[in-house]
Amino acid sequence: MESGGIECRGRRVVFKSYMEVLPNGRKVRVDRVEFPDSVAVLPLYTAGREVVLLRQYRPSIGRWILEAPAGTLKPGEPPEEAARRELEEEAGLKAARLVRVAAGYLAPGYSTEKMTLYIAPDPLEGEARPEEHEVLTTVKMKLEEAMGKAEKGEIEDVKTILLLLAARIYLETLQQR
Repeated sequence: MESGGIECRGRRVVFKSYMEVLPNGRKVRVDRVEFPDSVAVLPLYTAGREVVLLRQYRPSIGRWILEAPAGTLKPGEPPEEAARRELEEEAGLKAARLVRVAAGYLAPGYSTEKMTLYIAPDPLEGEARPEEHEVLTTVKMKLEEAMGKAEKGEIEDVKTILLLLAARIYLETLQQR
């Protein structure tokens, strides 16, 4: 960061604003949010074609949303381990196994956060242990009902929408075997 830069720290994020010379030689101000990498995991009951979502209050947008269990990695924690931990902490479910769907940057225009997405087919019962800042309940529904909610704009969380689409493809693949 060049001199004249700005840095502000929050509970989990660091905001930096600084000047940078781009590969084309232009000098521009860059605003960057440094955020830990994260995971999201969709519990999927294959026989009943059901998913478990969280109805979670998100203070940053001031409202409740439906979303897949998700969270940030602890320092040195592998994504698969974080997915297992978050699934049990938030949804009270244990992953019998995890299927990696994809990984990528959520908002590369301003954030360093990279998220890895998983499906947890046929999870086992566990014990929920939400963190103190998490206000949530679990909601079980048919995959097609969740897809309908996404199409109507009732599920607005993009990682969840992507996981629902991946779950549909996963189930179609199982049927073809």
